[in-house]
Amino acid sequence: MSSQTFAITSKDLKEARRDGFFTVLTSFIGLAAIAALVTGAIALTTDVATYNAAKETLLALGKSLDVIASPEFYPLKLLRGAIEQVEIVGAVLGILVGFRTAVAERGRQTLALVLTRPLSKTQFLLGKVLAGTLLIAISLFTVFAVLTGMLAVSSGVPLTGDDLVRIGFVWVLATSYVSAFFLLSMLLTFTLKHPSSALLASFVIWLLVVLIAPQIGDTLDPDNQVAGGVFKQLHIPKVEQERIKQGFATYELVRNGIEAASVTKHFERASFAILGIKDTYTGQALTPILTEKRSDIFWIFGSFFLLSILTISNKLKFEKLSKES
Repeated sequence: MSSQTFAITSKDLKEARRDGFFTVLTSFIGLAAIAALVTGAIALTTDVATYNAAKETLLALGKSLDVIASPEFYPLKLLRGAIEQVEIVGAVLGILVGFRTAVAERGRQTLALVLTRPLSKTQFLLGKVLAGTLLIAISLFTVFAVLTGMLAVSSGVPLTGDDLVRIGFVWVLATSYVSAFFLLSMLLTFTLKHPSSALLASFVIWLLVVLIAPQIGDTLDPDNQVAGGVFKQLHIPKVEQERIKQGFATYELVRNGIEAASVTKHFERASFAILGIKDTYTGQALTPILTEKRSDIFWIFGSFFLLSILTISNKLKFEKLSKES
């Protein structure tokens, strides 16, 4: 990294620390994730209390405990609500950071002045990209660190090294996912004539990618309409499930295609599998999960790197960029 790029990155990091804007956004996403974790912990505590009450009743009646199944406890499942908050609120955080990064330079009319220095447009934009990505990584690291501490306390079960590795991997994915929205917003704000148009376009894309496409995919999936899944509730064997699915291959292709168009769905699929939130992957080793989910992981990293390249290679025609009136 050149000294000019390092200077731009340092400047943005100092400004973020000074004005408190990023701290407010981090606090907001942190509170949303913590609220989701606490809600899950309360539900789990209720389930455990119900099981203990049933166990004591059976013991008092002199009956065997074999008639009730002992609940399986996987603390990482409590992170489901927090991951969903990162999907939605985290993407908003990325958009706001990207917009503010670009609009601050436009509002101060400093673009032309900065680029009169011995600094190329690529170095300038690379410095912005590095600063924003680093700020998002720090923000999400703080959120995940707090969640991990609360997870150990609320579950009453110490987390293993494998659990921490899984959380760390999801933090890397979350950083790439949120940074993709940061890059999208910054790219649009540095490209479109009016910043307000860029912000509007960013949120339209957010609406389509984060809310609409995943919701359509989930709604069209019959297995999501019954708790535990249709096939499981009807006790249909695996072989028969595959035969039934083949009869609806075109329908499933369209439904999956809608979901696959959303990077949010790829993030959810990968995170839920790695953390064992989805029952299919609960208790499985990490390596085979990463192998099976390599396509989803590729989409997340691919979106981040593609938007990074597009942003850094932006021609930055600052003479066409106007200060929003």
